[in-house]
Amino acid sequence: MDIKYIIDSILVPHSAFDHAIDKLEQCYAYAPGASEPVCIALIGESRTGKSRVIEEFCHRHPPTRLEQGLSIPILRVKTPSYPTVKGLVELLLGAIGDPRFTTGTENAKTMRLKHLMQKVGTYMVVLDEFQHFFDKGSQMVMHQVADWLKILADETRCALVVAGLPTCRAVIDQNEQLAGRFAAPVIMPRLNWTVEVERQEFLAILQAFDEVIAGVLDCPALAAEEMAFRCFCTCGGLIGILSKFLRQLVWNASTADRKALTLKDLQEAHTQSIWSIQRDTPATGQSTPVMPNPFAQDFLKQYKRDELLLWAQSVGRPAPRPPKATKRAGKRSARGGYNDAFGA
Repeated sequence: MDIKYIIDSILVPHSAFDHAIDKLEQCYAYAPGASEPVCIALIGESRTGKSRVIEEFCHRHPPTRLEQGLSIPILRVKTPSYPTVKGLVELLLGAIGDPRFTTGTENAKTMRLKHLMQKVGTYMVVLDEFQHFFDKGSQMVMHQVADWLKILADETRCALVVAGLPTCRAVIDQNEQLAGRFAAPVIMPRLNWTVEVERQEFLAILQAFDEVIAGVLDCPALAAEEMAFRCFCTCGGLIGILSKFLRQLVWNASTADRKALTLKDLQEAHTQSIWSIQRDTPATGQSTPVMPNPFAQDFLKQYKRDELLLWAQSVGRPAPRPPKATKRAGKRSARGGYNDAFGA
């Protein structure tokens, strides 16, 4: 394998990943012959591994060609940015292989989808990016599409799995019938350095990457205590961002045909791979990058560890909302606080 792709080839399960897979397998095993659909929400911040869980799970239950015809046990699509019933049913028809997925009325397409799902033995529907059912601008839920999805699950008796950002909870919270069908959400959290169990899990993940990278490159040990903390500050406990950083590191080594890496190479990979959001810090009120480069030589000497951990919590979070100007007694005041400054 070309070394440029070794990071992409690594699947490093951890407790949240394993728990999510187990819940999906349990749901999948119960689905055939179920009296009512089982519904599960997989929720987490961006880059916590939700899509990787779904990819791995779907890989375990792929479409197959049987004597009696094609079998598609899991029907998976990504929710469009502004979902409608028409758009969603067409996506599902396309995923199931209907060449006429744009043909017919909305009702006709829905009937055809239910028929095809029965024909190919679909037991589970998986919707990724489910937060698109909630419009953040208007703070409104796409109730019509959510109701259509509920009816589809009811009438086909298929398990329903949705995955998305924490804002997708509003879709279920605001729909009484959906809320009654969903089990407790499966949470994909970012790892926390200050929690011993999670820190050890992060170190184990770094060790797994070390073992693979060591096969092709002479690289500083990522799981060593000081280096592990630098890696944590890079990704803030988000494994997806850690993978993105390591991917860039390996790309650079491959491009330069370099076999031995130094701290400076890691510093360069961080600069190239991590999007640095400008924020107004609560302490100074000035706009500065979220964090200095964790692989700078003096990084650990220049800042207190508690300060670095606070910075790390903001990695991967959205930029703060601009403060809203309000008029009070003829004067303008700006709303905004500590939580806004760190994108909460």
